[in-house]
Amino acid sequence: MRTVLRLFFCLCASWAGAAGAAPAAALGAITGAVRTSDGLPLPGVAVVLEGPASQRRVTTGPDGWYRAAALPAGAYSLRVDAPGLALRGTATVTVGASEARHDLVLSPAPVAERVVVSATRGEATLSTLGTSATVLEREAIDDRAAASLLPLLQDVAGVATARSGQTGQQGSVFIRGGESRYARVMIDGVPVNQPGGAYDFGTALPFELERIEIVRGAASSLYGTDALAGVVSLQTRRAAAGDAPTLRAEGEGGSFDWQRWLGATSGARGAFDWNLGAQRSTTDNEAPNSRFEQTAAALSVGLKLDGRTNARAVARFDDSSVGTPGPTAFGPPDRDASFAREDLVLSASVRRDHGRFSQQASVGYSSTDQLSQNPADSGCYVPEWHGQQGAVPICDFPNPRGFQNQTDRLAAGYQADVSLGTRQLLTAGAELEHETGALGNRSEDLLRPERTSFGAYLQDRLLLGTRAYLTLGARVERNGSYGTHVVPRLALAVRVREGEDATTLRTSAGMGIKEPSFFESYGESFYAQGNPDLDPERSTTFDVGVEQRLFASRLRASLTYFHHDYRDQIAYSVVDFSTFQGTYVNLAHTRAQGLEIALEARPVPELALVGQYTLLDGEILESPSDFDPVYAVGQPLLRRPKHQGSLGAELSFRRWSAGATLALVGERADSDFVGLGLMTNPGYARLDARLRVRLLGPLEAYVIGDNLLGEVYQEALGYPALGRAVRGGLRLRLGGGGRP
Repeated sequence: MRTVLRLFFCLCASWAGAAGAAPAAALGAITGAVRTSDGLPLPGVAVVLEGPASQRRVTTGPDGWYRAAALPAGAYSLRVDAPGLALRGTATVTVGASEARHDLVLSPAPVAERVVVSATRGEATLSTLGTSATVLEREAIDDRAAASLLPLLQDVAGVATARSGQTGQQGSVFIRGGESRYARVMIDGVPVNQPGGAYDFGTALPFELERIEIVRGAASSLYGTDALAGVVSLQTRRAAAGDAPTLRAEGEGGSFDWQRWLGATSGARGAFDWNLGAQRSTTDNEAPNSRFEQTAAALSVGLKLDGRTNARAVARFDDSSVGTPGPTAFGPPDRDASFAREDLVLSASVRRDHGRFSQQASVGYSSTDQLSQNPADSGCYVPEWHGQQGAVPICDFPNPRGFQNQTDRLAAGYQADVSLGTRQLLTAGAELEHETGALGNRSEDLLRPERTSFGAYLQDRLLLGTRAYLTLGARVERNGSYGTHVVPRLALAVRVREGEDATTLRTSAGMGIKEPSFFESYGESFYAQGNPDLDPERSTTFDVGVEQRLFASRLRASLTYFHHDYRDQIAYSVVDFSTFQGTYVNLAHTRAQGLEIALEARPVPELALVGQYTLLDGEILESPSDFDPVYAVGQPLLRRPKHQGSLGAELSFRRWSAGATLALVGERADSDFVGLGLMTNPGYARLDARLRVRLLGPLEAYVIGDNLLGEVYQEALGYPALGRAVRGGLRLRLGGGGRP
């Protein structure tokens, strides 16, 4: 159609010239790509042109390209409205009668703008989204040097964590007061939650990760089930175009017989890029029978099939085992109980860009096989804490064959992105998920349920006026358990001040849904019958905030108020107290609201500072529990602190770097669950520090201290956290460039 119109215009102009009329002024166009300095496309970003036609604003399409047409001849200056990203090189283009090409490359400012994918299912600069999100990139992950993934997530505003023990033992993540099963967890775009939303972060290590994205607020309009409170997305490390082949090796040892060995290679040759890594980690921890062992591998390969088509395949695998001594703060450890786990994630995708239109097809598979064993009877004990004794003894219940929890999820999807004009980016997609499982006591017949769900979503991103970015979206979800539901979402970001000291106001609102677990829907136990008529658990969330950049983007500060309402929560309920027969019902209702403050500063190039604070006011509004005061109406939410924050600093020079992180966690509601009557868990402070020194060429030495204050605390009542620990190691990098 555009070609036909151009031909018609040319014919009219020729006819007018032949008739002796005055020739029309020549009109031209400017087109080009907008990308970050590492080649990442930036869709939905405003490009501002100033010249003979005064000012013109256009937005980039799904592949990061822009086009401004019908421009009078003359010189135009170009700039990009993206705080935290500075234009590299000159941006002056002379327009004639033809189309001029000018690509724009944006380099990070001292406090860089983040490009986030999970908030919109496509690359977008965070300042153009009203959604609250945090991005941890490879450098930040490496600098933090955490022994597990949980401390990295705990450093994010709005996120609380709790581990029932030490390294490798059960770990939970709570976003904005939601339950630990209220976040959609994805690895390379593949959902890895167990059916019903549960995901155990206990064995998750920061192994070969390129980036971590945490989106806060209901995101079911894009991701369907599980995304009531937010999304946690992990992406496997990958090589960029032009990266020279590199070999990496690391060896690390330390307190509690900690050992870690890693070997990896990455690089790019022509149209092909790869990253392959393998790691072995072991530790005895501190408590008896708590040894943790893990073997992990990760592979990411990409191929450019032609100038517009890219394919990628990713695989991750880990095999771990850990002893589970139980709540050793209250009594003797169980010396034979253990937990073994195997996780596998596979994904493949093909993306093709057609100028203002792109499409992607993907398929993913995730599997987790968990086995809890307790072969011998450890006897009974009376719980005790600081001279206080429980009312009844706690006895062991051996299970020689163990309890199995094996689930699989196969997912396939298609997504299309199209630019409609210069101010609108439309996204549409569909997904199919099939879940299966084999669960229960292995001495009995296992429960073998399956469930298929289908979802279709639509999202529209619009530039309103010159400084307002609106995102609207909705999803229709057809779930194998609860039927069909529609969930909407909207977000708005308004740039009230442009430039290096930009001010952005943002707000978002959405609804979330979560499917029941397999046991909740299909359970066959007499004491816990599944309920096929359960409704989905739901959430309604909104937030409003402001982000301010100061001192030429050397400081970024944000303040956000949030309110999350979680209703129709599924809870166990006894239906016959004479037999204690029970089932699951939609009865519970909770509310969480509060403030998030985040600071990021780089006063000089060598020094980076980060800080965050979360105020959470959470409350149980409705509860089916008439006998447990922990879950009574009016009580605060379990294991979610009212006050939490962290401060971090990183000092980097050519041959050495040093950093420290102080985590502060306030008092929180909890329960001993053994009859002692404890209902609060005291706060704690944990100081972690690290030092790296480049020795000779590609060889680097480092030392890391965890809990250097020697704080004695329990993330979950009854389960002591690790004491003071020191780790040290060597890192070798051959080939490539940059820091080892």
